[in-house]
Amino acid sequence: MNRLFRSLLLCLALAGRAAFAAEPAEPAEPVEREESAAPADEDHEAEVRIKLRHSDNVVVNAWGEARLEANKVADGVIAIFGDARVEGEVIDAVVTIFGDAHVSGPVHGGVVSLFGNVYIDSPVQEAAVAVFGDMELGPNAKVEGDIAIVGGKLTRDPGAVVQGKSEVMLGAFEGLSGVRLWIEKCLFYGRLLAFEPGLSWAWGIALGFLLFYVVIALMFDRGVTRCVETLETQPGQSTVAAILAVLCTPVLFILLIVSVLGIVVVPFAGMALWVAALFGKAVVLAALGRRVTRFTGIAPFSHVAFATLVGGLIALALYVIPVVGLIAYKLLGILGLGVVLYTILLSMRQRSARMSAVAATAPATAAPAVEGASPTPTSPESAPPAASTPAEIAATAAPRAGFWIRMGALLIDIILVSVIVSVLDTPDTVWIVALAGYGALMWKIKGTTIGGIVCGVKVVRRDGAPLNWDTAIVRALGCFLSMVVCGLGFLWIVFDEDRQAWHDKIAGTLVVRTPRPESLV
Repeated sequence: MNRLFRSLLLCLALAGRAAFAAEPAEPAEPVEREESAAPADEDHEAEVRIKLRHSDNVVVNAWGEARLEANKVADGVIAIFGDARVEGEVIDAVVTIFGDAHVSGPVHGGVVSLFGNVYIDSPVQEAAVAVFGDMELGPNAKVEGDIAIVGGKLTRDPGAVVQGKSEVMLGAFEGLSGVRLWIEKCLFYGRLLAFEPGLSWAWGIALGFLLFYVVIALMFDRGVTRCVETLETQPGQSTVAAILAVLCTPVLFILLIVSVLGIVVVPFAGMALWVAALFGKAVVLAALGRRVTRFTGIAPFSHVAFATLVGGLIALALYVIPVVGLIAYKLLGILGLGVVLYTILLSMRQRSARMSAVAATAPATAAPAVEGASPTPTSPESAPPAASTPAEIAATAAPRAGFWIRMGALLIDIILVSVIVSVLDTPDTVWIVALAGYGALMWKIKGTTIGGIVCGVKVVRRDGAPLNWDTAIVRALGCFLSMVVCGLGFLWIVFDEDRQAWHDKIAGTLVVRTPRPESLV
């Protein structure tokens, strides 16, 4: 590793000296070597080379080929986003960035290529380096320094001479050619996709994300539809929320880091924003697709998931357009984050208004009934299950437990189970099974865990029925799904109207705040 860095720094230093040693002047043409019948004077040649080292005679080209023809001498050859073809003599270095280097003339310095291939068929006095590219040595190659290759392969002719050491790191990586093609054909044009033969992997990634957004719309169609309605009915407020989110997010993270104690919150806040951005992307695609699907009049096509698919296809078409593609990608993500955050804010306001209305009507509800008034009939559909107790029915209307209080309860349970597993000296693989079994057992017996008792939360069924073994086991198994997808199932508590995680939706449960602490007995 040290040899690689030493060789790379040497070549870059030679290139920097060649490019910036002299003051800016008019571009100089390569010096043509004088031909004469008389033998060349060695002292005169040495004097010419000393002068060249302190000149600005550098062949530089960006977005094109840097060429040094035969019988010409230059202090250096530098190509950026293009190839370098050297047939003459180079005093210092040959450097290419996102381009290939083809060297068939003598180089008194080194040869280095970043994201490009190197071909050498002449003497090179210093190191030869290829970073994320291949290197080939021809029959006339003679490298007096070291050879370093990162993410590529070395092809060497039997007649080639290498006096230093050869070091190949990471080996050949086939994907690098595709990454380089994407940079050249997409990134430099300000777009994400292009119709090029070697970019099928980029299209695969884009279609994979589109499928992911469609799955989000299928699983959480209510939430996506609500956010889409927010964007359609209040586009101005949603845009302002997006701008504020972009401006305030860095400030929020800086304040959390400066406060020291908030450093613990930074990973969770970052994960929450990442999840909100993914969900928001699905929302914006659905809103874009609904501009088309609402004219079909076909019932299946009115589903928000199909609108997300149509909107995603429109976005892919935009991603191919230069400049517009990159702008569209960034705008869709920023607007999606703003819509989700603004919808959450509206939900919090509505929930607060409902709670205030319930509190205001509570005395009237508790008043004694008027004499002779008949009770209001209850429809069979709205009637609770026969086995439900009044306390269980009332629990479904209790305030929902939020994300942080539930994570605190989960942390207590994890510590408790970890201590028990370590005391019993069981294998580490048993820990996750023990945690799931502990949760299912406690939910069935007490409706909560020890951590839930400490934090004052309880698990109830959404239909008001008592928790049975089936519900407890399904909920415990569903926790694995919420956990394996980068914790997305748990973070969903923040965005869901009923504060349900994925395993709550699967099992049909709610986590509510208890008015008074539960007991273990």
